[in-house]
Amino acid sequence: MRIQKRWMVLWLAVAFMIGGSLIGAWVNSDFCRAKVEEVSIWYAPGLKISGNLYTPKAIADKAPAILAIHGLNNQKNHMANTALEFARRGYIVLSMDMSGHGKSTGANLDHGAGGPAGLSYLRSLPHVDTDRIGIVGMSQGGFAGAMGAIVSNPDGYSSVFFMESEVNAPGSFDLSAAPLVKNAAFNIGTVTELGSMVFIAKGSDAPVSPVLQPLFNTTEPIEVDKLYGSIEDGSARILYQPWEGHAGATDATAAIRNALKWMDLTLKVESKLSPRNQVWPLKLVGTALALLGALLFVFPMGSLLLESRCFSELQKSLPKYRGYEGRQWWISAAISAAVGPLLYLGVWKKMFFAPWINPNRLWPQNFTNVYMIWAILCGLIAAVLMIAGHFGSLKKKNATLEHYGLIDATNTFDWTYILKSILLAVFTLLPVYLILAFVDAVWKVDFRAWVVTLLPFTGKRFQAFLGYLVPFALYFIPQGILLAGFQRPEGGKLSLKKEMVINSVVMIVGAVVWLLILYIPLMLGGSIIFGADPLVQTAAGMGGIYYIPLLVLWPFVACIYTYFFRKTGRVYVGISLATLFIVWYLSAAGAFAVML
Repeated sequence: MRIQKRWMVLWLAVAFMIGGSLIGAWVNSDFCRAKVEEVSIWYAPGLKISGNLYTPKAIADKAPAILAIHGLNNQKNHMANTALEFARRGYIVLSMDMSGHGKSTGANLDHGAGGPAGLSYLRSLPHVDTDRIGIVGMSQGGFAGAMGAIVSNPDGYSSVFFMESEVNAPGSFDLSAAPLVKNAAFNIGTVTELGSMVFIAKGSDAPVSPVLQPLFNTTEPIEVDKLYGSIEDGSARILYQPWEGHAGATDATAAIRNALKWMDLTLKVESKLSPRNQVWPLKLVGTALALLGALLFVFPMGSLLLESRCFSELQKSLPKYRGYEGRQWWISAAISAAVGPLLYLGVWKKMFFAPWINPNRLWPQNFTNVYMIWAILCGLIAAVLMIAGHFGSLKKKNATLEHYGLIDATNTFDWTYILKSILLAVFTLLPVYLILAFVDAVWKVDFRAWVVTLLPFTGKRFQAFLGYLVPFALYFIPQGILLAGFQRPEGGKLSLKKEMVINSVVMIVGAVVWLLILYIPLMLGGSIIFGADPLVQTAAGMGGIYYIPLLVLWPFVACIYTYFFRKTGRVYVGISLATLFIVWYLSAAGAFAVML
């Protein structure tokens, strides 16, 4: 694109990031009718719990309060939609990062996952009516965070809403803490990927869950939407079954509506707003627009830097294409599309339950470690196949490292060129990071569209980022070489846009097929078809949730590879950008399994 057009796209991307964040922040504050502030709660040596406190400005005296706790490997802004809707109805809300998550310190599950700290802080606020405190816990935020708070102070709350969660820890029948649970609602979606958490094969079987029925004091199937027990003595129970998945509950009008209804009922709040009156989707539009701006910004910024005096020498002519063509291209594309999905479930099962590499001070995040091992395996397979393809076929076409975008005609690696490529990638991403850090610090929002979230670092998270760079590069290096030197569609004769689209499809089609195999049976009322073993079902469910972001990230990576290879004639800028961005994305969001 011409320089003038690139500047226009760049400023449009900046407008998306800032404007989208402003929309998100405006809605998140109930259109400036609530104050949203970040708070730090020092609860135990080495443990700081970070939270966003929502305080309606119209509060005159005492108000009911909600402690909102997100799920595993999420952050407090995953519960922002829920927090916003409660704040609109006059509740004071603390949406907190569990220990080891977000900006909280410690390791995952330390000190009751931070739940006791959150409840204690909420009870200390002068405007909180301590007789009307409810807890909303999503997934681990329920069975660990909410239960941690409940066990620490059984008299410190009045009602609890388990959003895609339960009283027992997953895989355990231990309900010894059940007598402490007062006025509990359970929201289990019929499309849940993690029915194994409550020992069921599919969401619609929740009424006969062996860990839910005892809580309802029944051996018969639980009747959905029926109130069991008494609110007055704390024995009230209800089961909600909306059509939604596990991860989707935080961004589902039905789950949030059920939480609002339950808390209004059990905390005796007479809200003027119907539970169906929800504005959080507008906030989602804003933060999604900001995320789109962040992704879009990379292309004009990197391109303009390549025109600068500092980086102009990175622009080289495109090497002649000596890679696969015709049937060979289709075979290579099919293999590269299939390798990741074929390995995915096996890696998830192994790394989640009996990991080859335990979380440690270099690689402290268990979910990032799953991605890391998967990426390394895919990268090694790609490298082996490329070496075999070179010596078995492409060497006969006189293909060399020059044709693969690695060196020039002198047949030597230019390390200065490589370092400059990395530096250009850093300067390309830096403005995105600075804008994100600003909107997070000042407006209390980030760049997100449901499960796709881009967050700023803490010091510990940046340390983790540095540790993960080399392992993930072992995937992005061969992947970048494959697309540039071995697998260019139509021999590189297509337009840039068409090549970006085709490369995106190749990188994403396997994920799409895998997710369809997982979700179509669930959406039709069935169970996960990868196997009846609860460990396999759990791994498939968790893996499915964490495959969804790649539907956005992989096309973005494919476009980065393609665009910057066309601009530079080498693979290094694209590889550097892809590695830095994806490792930033993962390490800034992942839960710490060990303390740093």
